[in-house]
Amino acid sequence: MNILGISRGLMFSPNLAGNDAAIFMAVSDELSAQGHIVQTIHEDEMVAFDYTPYDRVFTMARDIFALVSLEQSTDEDTQAKFINSIRGILTCTNKAAVAADMMESGIPQPEFMIGEKRNILICSTGNKNDICPPVWLKNCDGSATCANDIVFCPTKKDFDTAFQKLEKRNVNLWIVQKHLQGDLVKFYGVEGTDFFHWNYASRGHSKFGLEKVNGKEKGFSFDAKRIKYYADLIAKKINVPIYGGDVIIGEDGQFWLIDFNDFPSFSICTEEAAKYIAKRIIQ
Repeated sequence: MNILGISRGLMFSPNLAGNDAAIFMAVSDELSAQGHIVQTIHEDEMVAFDYTPYDRVFTMARDIFALVSLEQSTDEDTQAKFINSIRGILTCTNKAAVAADMMESGIPQPEFMIGEKRNILICSTGNKNDICPPVWLKNCDGSATCANDIVFCPTKKDFDTAFQKLEKRNVNLWIVQKHLQGDLVKFYGVEGTDFFHWNYASRGHSKFGLEKVNGKEKGFSFDAKRIKYYADLIAKKINVPIYGGDVIIGEDGQFWLIDFNDFPSFSICTEEAAKYIAKRIIQ
């Protein structure tokens, strides 16, 4: 196969540029080792690029404006070559859209409220007064590129301050998620394969240092296969088979997905993940 890879821009790899580059190269090398012809470009080049010669396109791109332009300028046959899908990547840049899709699919997650400016659009409980601190306030206008895009608000005063900062940045869409105490686990998966890897957040690389809020893990037991089941469910729904995310594990083994992302760095399992990602690309 002729395969094209699109790498991620530095601004979309806060504190993870080396790890993102490592998984991108590992997948490229794995595909080449299997006899496929692999060419790579940077996401800055993707809008005006000719995709006609390629059978598959694997992409780590996250530039919203470029992705929207690409989606609008390409036909369905071209878009079908992409893994992850262009529309799925755009969905992942919007935490509100992901939460709404997970709610529609019955995937366990914290109670949440979605708003645009000062208007409430969706409240998972039906009553906005149920979503009170401690909470997380997240910018939904794009992928998180700085610590101010995801803010822990233990009190109403903290929330008001964080919300005012979002307003000053002209953020339109936001989500508030109820904070849940428990073990914070990061997971990585490839839908359509058996691959699923998890590790405690405290033992991996931190993007913004927010993992410290939940503290040291207690080692609560949980069913990783069930987490993969739900992660694969949202992956299929939004067409993002190469994914990662975060989940909170309760004392009784109950869990809640709190984040879902397209094509993470797989930094703790790069070599193994690359083999399964390559397998999924050529399926």
